[in-house]
Amino acid sequence: MQIEFLSYIATFIISSGLAVIGILIAYQLYQSQQKSLFQILLYQQIFIFSFFIYGIWGNLAIREIISDFNLSAELSNKLAVFIPMLGVPFLMVSWFMLLKFIYSLNGFSLAKGFTYSYFPAFIVMIFVPAFLIQKGYIDIQGNPDLFIIRMLVLLNLTVHFFLIFPFFKPKEKMLLKEFGLKKQNLLIYLSGVILYSFLLIFFDFYGYISICFSILILFAVNVFFPVFIKLNIQVRQTNGNSDNMDFDSFCSYYEISKREAEIILEICTGKTNKAISEKLFITLQTVKDHTHRIYTKTGVKSRVQLSNLVNEKIGAGHYKLQ
Repeated sequence: MQIEFLSYIATFIISSGLAVIGILIAYQLYQSQQKSLFQILLYQQIFIFSFFIYGIWGNLAIREIISDFNLSAELSNKLAVFIPMLGVPFLMVSWFMLLKFIYSLNGFSLAKGFTYSYFPAFIVMIFVPAFLIQKGYIDIQGNPDLFIIRMLVLLNLTVHFFLIFPFFKPKEKMLLKEFGLKKQNLLIYLSGVILYSFLLIFFDFYGYISICFSILILFAVNVFFPVFIKLNIQVRQTNGNSDNMDFDSFCSYYEISKREAEIILEICTGKTNKAISEKLFITLQTVKDHTHRIYTKTGVKSRVQLSNLVNEKIGAGHYKLQ
């Protein structure tokens, strides 16, 4: 009994530490990179771990307290369903933020129709069954905790299924390259999701041992994105990959064509689109089209930002086409 109690205490400390790490690293990324992308990731970490702390540890604590009361089996089952449902809005928001983060990372934006229908759809899928259970229209056979966990695991796997699509044909590869996220990294993350899903479905198979282990894996997998991106940025900075490139390396990194490279050089010298078209013997519209593609590939929105990026990566005045 004492070993079981100590195991829960240790699991609580480690999982809480993982939650703090995930939120702090996401906050550091947002502060250092100043990208709205990381603000989304920060919110996702806050909401997912808020749900985990309440939904797992809060639920266990409340269940321990009410176990001292002589409640009927029917009332206990209803409470087992109702208590976790109070934290589900945190989970719904965290799923939405995760989808938004991954799609933004690949250059996509979530459609307004999806945004407007997402929350009503989840409310129907989660709260309607809970209501029917409370009213007795659905009778839960067996462990009510296992019923709730399996329902949430199924919804979680559905959400993660939609994370795969933007990686097959990303609209913008610059951010993926900058933060080192590739398809194989996504597969590692999804493998972790499948692992903790399997463990949660059979969370009480080996008693407190499997419960503690599944909780630790759950928390660890959910800090994957902030930790991986943070480590990748540190490695690039250590290896000097983010600075002191030559111009050819810059073009290779951002997949810039030879003609686009010529236009970048002219933009950095301050030439107008008309002057560039006259010098390179191309039409003004062609210059504009190339410039738009350059902006898309490098993730900038203006000539000034492009010049600043080139100067940052290569050094002011040290670029030329080989």
